[in-house]
Amino acid sequence: MNPKSLMKNLPYILIAVLAVAVVASLGWAYAENKRANELSVKNVTSISQVDTKEQLEDHGIVPLDSSQASNNQTTAEELAYIIEEEKLAYDVYQAMYDRWGSRIFNNIKNSETTHQNMVLAVMESRGLADPRKDELGKFTNQDLQKLYDTLVAQGNQSQVEAYKVGVIIEETDIADLKKILSNLDTKDGDVKAVLENLLSGSENHLRAFNRQVSR
Repeated sequence: MNPKSLMKNLPYILIAVLAVAVVASLGWAYAENKRANELSVKNVTSISQVDTKEQLEDHGIVPLDSSQASNNQTTAEELAYIIEEEKLAYDVYQAMYDRWGSRIFNNIKNSETTHQNMVLAVMESRGLADPRKDELGKFTNQDLQKLYDTLVAQGNQSQVEAYKVGVIIEETDIADLKKILSNLDTKDGDVKAVLENLLSGSENHLRAFNRQVSR
């Protein structure tokens, strides 16, 4: 291209170069955002999938039957509450994933399935009834029903509010688990091991949601 043609076409060349730079920048930003999101859920899926009594035993947790456990009525009620509370977390995260499509909700809700199955294993070993309803967003405990309705309404407002809902759920879970653990009968070692596992998972989830909120 001769100098005259070069000068004539210079504006078009500059526009083309700028366009390439913008596309490259957008690609880099997308890659960084994807990487950050993957890092934010890195610990979320670290809890092994436990969905049977046998798998629970493989993780060093042996569910006690009613002849070995404390048979404390308070513990039975707390387990019924906790399994529905874990269902609430799953159901809300499913609703938020459907609404916003953010991977963190999909990853964490899978962990909530694991949590429910772990609690169910120790409940079944004691012959305790499972209070959960099959339908998403429906609960036997009416306090949890009201909480679910409130949190979904808040999370539907914006993606940031949805992340804040995740923070609320995990902070609530952590507080409830710590309270139960502090008063647990020493005979119920299997329940203690399960709840400590849930507590560790909830703390990981809380950190992941807080990272999303602070962005």
